[in-house]
Amino acid sequence: MREEPLAERYARALLAAAQEEGATDRVAQDLLLLRALHEELPELVPFLAHPRVDPAAKEKLLLSLDASLHPYTLNLLRLLVRKGRAGLLPSLVSAYFKAWEAAGGPVHVVVRSPQPLSPEERAKLRARLKEALEREVTLEEEVAPELLAGVELVIGGKRLDASVRGRLARLRQALGG
Repeated sequence: MREEPLAERYARALLAAAQEEGATDRVAQDLLLLRALHEELPELVPFLAHPRVDPAAKEKLLLSLDASLHPYTLNLLRLLVRKGRAGLLPSLVSAYFKAWEAAGGPVHVVVRSPQPLSPEERAKLRARLKEALEREVTLEEEVAPELLAGVELVIGGKRLDASVRGRLARLRQALGG
């Protein structure tokens, strides 16, 4: 079976359980935390997925996350590790947000900026996006110093580039270079 459909099935099951308990926001925050942890420690998923790593060591790592994760998120993580499917974790995060959005949840927007947004900038951006999209919005922020200034938004898989780097690239292309 291909990876994407399996990640989507796990994501839909997690979403259904979270909806029953009214914990969709909390689970979403957990998944963003796991994504950030994976980006900071790229060896995390290979460690959890490796068949030769002692299951007790994997369980010890999962127990260290116990206090910060919703029980549904933690149980899914344990299930993925036990079934040797921890490698699905990165794609499962995106699949959860897609499923949540399709179920009428907020639109998931990835905001890339050269430095972290201030609370005022975040609130203003969220309000403008909510007005433009006519739906609630969840923001996932990424710091991307190479953008120089401005922001880059990813909404529904489409990239909207309002960064200085993007403007310079478009100008270079228009000038034939």
